[in-house]
Amino acid sequence: MASVLIEKPTCGDFLPLLDGGFDLQFSPLMEYREGKGLVLFCQMDVTGRTEIEPAAEMLVRNLLQYLSAWTPSPRRKALYAGPPAGRNHLESLGISLDSYAVGKLSPDQVLVLGSGAGPTHAGCTAALADWLNAGGNLLAIGLDQEDASALFPFTVTIKKAEHISAFFEPFGLNTLLAGIGPADVHIRAPRELPLVSAGARIVGDGVLARAEDANVVFCQLEPWQFKSSQSNLKRTYRRASFLVSRLLANMGVAGATPLLDRFHRPINVAQPEKRWLTGLYLDQPEEWDDPYRFFRW
Repeated sequence: MASVLIEKPTCGDFLPLLDGGFDLQFSPLMEYREGKGLVLFCQMDVTGRTEIEPAAEMLVRNLLQYLSAWTPSPRRKALYAGPPAGRNHLESLGISLDSYAVGKLSPDQVLVLGSGAGPTHAGCTAALADWLNAGGNLLAIGLDQEDASALFPFTVTIKKAEHISAFFEPFGLNTLLAGIGPADVHIRAPRELPLVSAGARIVGDGVLARAEDANVVFCQLEPWQFKSSQSNLKRTYRRASFLVSRLLANMGVAGATPLLDRFHRPINVAQPEKRWLTGLYLDQPEEWDDPYRFFRW
C-alpha cells in the first residue's frame, strides 16, 4: 500500500519501479539517477505499521540490498537531426543537444533522429552501420518509411495505421525500454501514425519497436504533436514526453533537474514558495488534473 504517490517527472532520469494512480502516471517506488549517484524514493507504507508486516520488511531489505549493489551506467551526449519542433521539445526536457552532420560517431554519443531526417542525411548509412555494429545507441522518433529506407543499414517496414493504445508486458530493469508501460503510449485522441510493422521487435501495435541486432529504438509518438490545453491531449502530451525522456535516459542521456539543488537548499516555511511547480514537469499542474478530487474516484 502507498498513501502518497509521486507523479512521474518528465524531466530528468526518473525510473519508476512501480506504477499506480490514475492513468498510471504516478509511482510509489522510483529511482532518480544523476552523475554517479542514485536517489530512491519509496512512498510505500513500510513504516508506521501497528503490527509487524513481513511484506514491508522484505521490501525494505530488498531495497537496501539493491542500493548496496547498484553501480552507475555510462552517461552519453546527444546528437540530433530532425525538425526544429523536436529539438525545442528535447531542450525543454533539460537535454543538451548538438546537431548531427554526416561523419563518424563515437560510443559516448546517442543519436536522436526525428521525422524528415532521412532525405537530408541519406549519406550517413555507412557511418551509421559501423557505429551501430560497434554498439552505438540510436533513438528514432516518428520516422516514416522514406526516412527509414534512407537511413538504416537494415530493412524495417513502417506503415501508417490508426493508433489509440497498446498492451505489452513490463520490460527488464537494464533494457532500453525499462520503465515504459502501456499508459505511456495511450494517446486519447485516435490518429494515424507511422507504425513499425516488420523488420524489428514490435512492441504493442508498432508504436514502439527495437531493432533485432542493434541498439535502435523506434518511438512513433512525437510528443510535441500533442501539446494542447485540451485535457485529453494534455495527458497524452505528458505521457508521451515522459516516454521520450525515459527512452533517452535508458541510453545514457538525461535532462538536467534542480532536484539535488533543492535538497541542498530547504524551503523556508516563513516564505511560502511553489518551486515544485517548475523544473520537473513541462507544464504546471492544475486542480482539474486530479480526477480523484473532483469525481470521487
